[in-house]
Amino acid sequence: MRLKIVAAEQVVRYALRAGSACVKVLARDVIRVDRVQLYHCTGGKPYHTERSAQCAAARETLSYEFFDNNHNIIVQYCASLSIDLLTHFCTPDFSDISEKPDKMDLEFRNLTYTVHSRILKGTSRQVVKGVNGRFRSGQLVAIMGPSGAGKSSLLNAISGYRSAGVTGELLVNGETRDEHSFQRSSCYITQEDLLQPLLTVREAMDVAASLKLPRGVKAPSEEILQELGLLDHQHTRTDQLSGGQKKRLSIALELVNNPPVFFLDEPTSGLDNVTTVQCVKLLKLLARQGRTVVCTIHQPAASLFELFDQAYIIADGLCIYQGDTEAMVPHLTSLGLVCPRHHNPADFIIELTETQEYIQMLSQEILNGTLYKSTKIDASSEPPASTMQLKICYQTDDNVAETEIVLSTDKCTYMKEYTAASSTTLASKMSKDSSVAWMKMQKVETRGYPTTYFQQFAVLLTRMLLQISRNRQALWIQTIHHIGCAILVGVCFFNMANDGTQMFNHLKMCVGLIIFFAYTQIMVPVLVYPQEVKLVKKEHFNRWYNLIPYYGALTVSKLPVQVSLNIIFCSIVYFMVGVPYAHDRFLTFCLIGNVVSLVSEGVGMAIGSVFSVRNGCAIGPAAIAPFLGLAIYGFDFAHKIPLMMNIVMKTSFIRCGVVAMVLTIFGFGREPLECNDVYCHFAKPNVLLQYLDIERSSVWFEIFIMIFIMVSVRFLCFMGLRWRFAT
Repeated sequence: MRLKIVAAEQVVRYALRAGSACVKVLARDVIRVDRVQLYHCTGGKPYHTERSAQCAAARETLSYEFFDNNHNIIVQYCASLSIDLLTHFCTPDFSDISEKPDKMDLEFRNLTYTVHSRILKGTSRQVVKGVNGRFRSGQLVAIMGPSGAGKSSLLNAISGYRSAGVTGELLVNGETRDEHSFQRSSCYITQEDLLQPLLTVREAMDVAASLKLPRGVKAPSEEILQELGLLDHQHTRTDQLSGGQKKRLSIALELVNNPPVFFLDEPTSGLDNVTTVQCVKLLKLLARQGRTVVCTIHQPAASLFELFDQAYIIADGLCIYQGDTEAMVPHLTSLGLVCPRHHNPADFIIELTETQEYIQMLSQEILNGTLYKSTKIDASSEPPASTMQLKICYQTDDNVAETEIVLSTDKCTYMKEYTAASSTTLASKMSKDSSVAWMKMQKVETRGYPTTYFQQFAVLLTRMLLQISRNRQALWIQTIHHIGCAILVGVCFFNMANDGTQMFNHLKMCVGLIIFFAYTQIMVPVLVYPQEVKLVKKEHFNRWYNLIPYYGALTVSKLPVQVSLNIIFCSIVYFMVGVPYAHDRFLTFCLIGNVVSLVSEGVGMAIGSVFSVRNGCAIGPAAIAPFLGLAIYGFDFAHKIPLMMNIVMKTSFIRCGVVAMVLTIFGFGREPLECNDVYCHFAKPNVLLQYLDIERSSVWFEIFIMIFIMVSVRFLCFMGLRWRFAT
């Protein structure tokens, strides 16, 4: 079922197709409605939006400025009239209607979520306590409750965002849920709007389509942006959008593959009142298209609360109410809990949860979510099947003129056509190509992801390189940093590399160069990567891509800038400190700097993938300290270092880098150094190498050890991401 918004003050015509004849219900003046109830009556069987060759029965409630495009009923909002429309459907023709998402009714029984402490083993806390519930397709569901009641925990358990510690039965359409299949059919939108900041709205949509749709399927990006009010902002960068626009974009990105189930954690958090109403109306629109939309919300206003179809109230981990929002106050009244007049019902029931006695009583009355409170009229009480009636229930607006209405038809099969005096609407029909694309996308059967690993790698690499190229401020900062530090090192050790009296300064220079590469690369991912991990976790959970192609793209995307800046740094230092030029020596000098840089970046990413920014700032320097201590250990008594200690020192990539740098500068058949004193003990390079006990060492062996450490820490980073993304 697809909903659109129609401009106000618009003459509306209803057209019913009955065989070759068309019976019209014509309003000669503006029809203003407050509420429309649509009944499909025959035989008492439920009928929603799926295809059917038989007559069936159902009831949908449309309110405010929405209309139901599935049955092509246009209404407009003025809060003055209420119209009940009852009609008969047989053998509906859906041949030219956009493919709708599959109906998915969610149910959970005796659901319990237990959180186990990672610090104090054996301690645990039950945050959701054996609750039951049912969320039906086509409805907008609000999970409400006081702070700490377990709203987000319940949403995480139902959505599969958290599975550890979750027990109970999860069902889809009455059958046991297959988690892998369910993840492909649902999406989870976090409370924080996690978007790629340096992409435009259209680019973000294109990336989502490239990852979430099979090759050859055209994405309805323009139609989605149009319906969500983002088409005029399609060339705006996501970090320049307002809060409401970011929320709509988050929804639009997930709409690309048309999932039938939406989970949203606090979608109205941080939004003003107007934007909040717009956001909830958008969610209601999505629900009316046949989706199951479930969101958590904290004490909405009364006008906002009425927009939800179903309320699921939780307190202290127990369900204290489940049912229609309009049935909540009568239910509480029947229990002697009378909501004061002009009091917000949502506030009233939350206030009741301050007393443990009320929580227990309400939970027992609803059997912890087993019972569903409803105000819906039973199908058996509805009018006969072959009847079409349009009834004005009340009229309070003097501006509404007399309306001519044509009633009754016995052969109405499908309400298909509509015309309107005004050609202006706030949203247009989907194009034919987009409709076909949606249908093709729905028919694609995939066991894992709709795209191959190589396609995911290519799309993600393109996205990352585009973001790096647009982050010019960061590029300038890094460039100035590397050039400035290179000049500073060159000034401090200017032309010393060819002086036989400066042996200890030679060592200081080598240690300083390696420490520069280590600290420069380790702290950037520690500070930046934790925020990206949140975004990647959401995209990975919503099955945009696998972790392997993402990690490969992440590693490759950083190489061009990182290697280029390291070569610039090494070139400036190499010639300023006076190292004699040799082709192989210079290339090895640059290679060592790049390898140390990559190892350090891997350490920083491993820390950033597991810890927050606050903890990472403490752990980063602490992690590098042991490597630094081992790097400078024993230079003045190298021949006396025990074998076991030598093995331990090889675990320090900084030590390996320093040794490799010394071998590069003073090896490769280096000629004797200049000596202006009477005697220079270290004028011959091999004497220095013998003093440090590294004359038998190999540059390539040290580089190999660093590469091994680099692979190890990057593997740890990958495993850290898998641990973070595990549900």
